[in-house]
Amino acid sequence: MTRRPLATVPEIAAHYKVPEKTVHRWHQTKTGPGTFIFPVGRYLRARWDDIEQYDADQAGSAAA
Repeated sequence: MTRRPLATVPEIAAHYKVPEKTVHRWHQTKTGPGTFIFPVGRYLRARWDDIEQYDADQAGSAAA
């Protein structure tokens, strides 16, 4: 199994096409994808697998 690097705030913001400030707000309020964003030292990171699962879940609930 190849380990993927953790997603950074700029990468998460680019993925969802939102400002970086929004990613920080998601983390602070634990809303949307902010539920799986976590601190590593003084930086916020997320696992790409969690991001992809969240996207799949959102796509599934939109289709229902």
